[in-house]
Amino acid sequence: MIKGVSVTRKNSATACLIDFFSDELKAEIRERLSAICHGPDIASSGSIVASYRETLKEFNKRYAPKTENTKKGMIGELLTHILLLKACPELEPANPFFNMEESSIKKGFDLIVFDINLEKMWVTEVKSGSAGTKSANTFNKALLNTAKNDLENRFADNETHIWLNAINGARQALSTGTVKDRINEILEECYQEASDEEQDGSEKNVILVSVTYKHTSDPVLVEEIKEKRKKILEEELFGEVMVFSIQKETYELVAAFLESEAEQ
Repeated sequence: MIKGVSVTRKNSATACLIDFFSDELKAEIRERLSAICHGPDIASSGSIVASYRETLKEFNKRYAPKTENTKKGMIGELLTHILLLKACPELEPANPFFNMEESSIKKGFDLIVFDINLEKMWVTEVKSGSAGTKSANTFNKALLNTAKNDLENRFADNETHIWLNAINGARQALSTGTVKDRINEILEECYQEASDEEQDGSEKNVILVSVTYKHTSDPVLVEEIKEKRKKILEEELFGEVMVFSIQKETYELVAAFLESEAEQ
């Protein structure tokens, strides 16, 4: 995986613990930040806008005025882009981190990924927060509950704008080809279901991601995540369910790294 990061996986439940913010993890962020924020197609185009330096400036500009909770969420989402896709190389991201229209937080789904081998789409919801005095496992399960409830409600609301955002994001993030054509086809089907008020969350594949900020001496355990996933499956709210839990002591070190990189 990455030095300083330990990953334990059981079936579709994963515990990803960041024991320390290693040089390897920093290098991973340097290498992938532009593709994460703008989409790989734009990042590889040679555009000045998508250069590493300009992407850093834009990220920090968006990050600086946010509330503490939103900052935790932004760093959690960035770590999800890095670690989920590193742990699951069969998944390809189908939307960029940055909003296209404005510098506010993203409206819609946090991340949509496509399984290249199975031609399967996964809607991903990320929830982040500091555990404080609560145990890591207790707080982590609460985050997963929030992610589950948010997606359940979003599917039930039949809002078309979230699918329009997803379609536009996929057009930006993906190069022309079979993957782009297939993901657009799936997203347009989802849009039509919402437009017809016939959306069925039980047919959607989801990845529930939690990012718990607490020292890994009190670790999030994969057995606890696996049990939580089992309970979610029993509710029959979604199709297939993956659960991916990240744990890191704080979010500030990542933010400080991005600020220091921009100053060089």
